[in-house]
Amino acid sequence: MNRNWLFVVMLAGLLLGGSLIAQNRPTPTRIGYVDAEKVVQAHKDFKKVQDVRTQAERELKPLRDQLQPLEAKLRAGNATAKEQQDYRVLAQSLQEAGRKWTERSNAVLKPITEEIDQVIARVAQQQGFAIVLDKKVAASSGLVVYAADELEITDAVVRALPK
Repeated sequence: MNRNWLFVVMLAGLLLGGSLIAQNRPTPTRIGYVDAEKVVQAHKDFKKVQDVRTQAERELKPLRDQLQPLEAKLRAGNATAKEQQDYRVLAQSLQEAGRKWTERSNAVLKPITEEIDQVIARVAQQQGFAIVLDKKVAASSGLVVYAADELEITDAVVRALPK
């Protein structure tokens, strides 16, 4: 019986001691924000994304230009059967080309955003932030109505990006 009692006392001591040690570690509680778009544009490889978007626009603009008059005729209700068929074919071509360029753009953007996410995490930890929100998403969603300027870490993240 004494052994069991001693075991319980030691176990309780270990549990209490462990929780007291865990409480001594500072836990970040600050919430910060970052202008993710500005950070992405500051990344050294953002030109690659711009190049893909420029190529996409060069390919997609002629399709859009061909679709506009056909769409106007469809809305007015005076499109011929051939024009309706042409519209469907062009619209499908535009949709497929748009999907292709979106995939290419995302493929180029993905390693950039992954690297930026790591930099944001590092800067946030260094500055004692528990959470970092995207400034525009938080504002447009209504999640954040006000945030003090000193909680913004955009410039620190941009400075921490690899050159």
